[in-house]
Amino acid sequence: MTALPGVFTISFDCEGLWGPSNLTPSLRQRVTQENLVAAYQGLRDVLDRHELRATFAFVGAFVLSPEEARQHPDWFETASGRPWPRTHQFLDALAKGQTSGWLGPDCLEIIRRAGGHELGTHGFQHIALQDHALTRADFERELSLAAQVGRLKNFTPRTLVFPRNQIGFVETLAPAGISGYREYLGQRRLGLALPESLQARWDSLAALGREVKLWQKPQPHPRLPTTGPSAIAIPSGYFLNWRVGLRQKIPVKLSVARWSRMLAHAARHGGMVHLWSHPHNFITGDRQLEFFDEILREAAAWVHHGDLLNLTQDEYSRRCAEPTESKTPVLRAA
Repeated sequence: MTALPGVFTISFDCEGLWGPSNLTPSLRQRVTQENLVAAYQGLRDVLDRHELRATFAFVGAFVLSPEEARQHPDWFETASGRPWPRTHQFLDALAKGQTSGWLGPDCLEIIRRAGGHELGTHGFQHIALQDHALTRADFERELSLAAQVGRLKNFTPRTLVFPRNQIGFVETLAPAGISGYREYLGQRRLGLALPESLQARWDSLAALGREVKLWQKPQPHPRLPTTGPSAIAIPSGYFLNWRVGLRQKIPVKLSVARWSRMLAHAARHGGMVHLWSHPHNFITGDRQLEFFDEILREAAAWVHHGDLLNLTQDEYSRRCAEPTESKTPVLRAA
């Protein structure tokens, strides 16, 4: 366990059309270049207003321009030389000049120009480990391509958010320069042999149940590995309620109260409050930015009073890796 005080961390899975698999056709049609740019601008503005910083973990392919994507056709393959199924959809869109939602280099620049936020990685093509039965060679290739995109775009991704939160091959992260990765809260699996579609529905209902759990507490800081360099397992935190469908029925005040209790507990007793979401949820979710703004107002009060640290994922990983005796509470990193 680290000697860190209470910490508030925000992370975003930045993926455009590379990631969403559960959007209805009507919602998917709203994930356009124009709407994505507006969503990133809205997030930048609300974070700036509250003087808080976040980690934006970008899918590498998403930040390319159409010209850059065409210049690197070999990037859109597996270790065995075949494109992934989702990549086929993208390559077809690229050939037709219909890359709105697939390629968003402007979104990266919006966050970079804001300053202070971390530019992390969400893989290169958002390839989920278990869903696609990735080999170690496939995974290492995805990490390598994400680093190449970073060099192309002049940033160095230091933390990873695993696509679909499917975690594995963690021993490869530190050698690849990754300081930490966001853990996964996980779901309690039903003790029945069900098709994966029904299991996924159960998981969604379980997540919905957590949204009304007002007694939710912050998560403890991680115990560090005892041998050798290793990426830090950053506490998974909780998903910001995406206000669509049944989730839209949950009152905003109830959701804000849940986060307020966690923030207050972390400020007084320590632990990690990690809020995560997707920028495209702010296109499709009802009153999503207003809801987020209310939570940030609560968090900013604790941070600016000196009771919580607002750390990016990389800052958190580095602080966790420091010798315990060197840790002293600091309001904000320089």
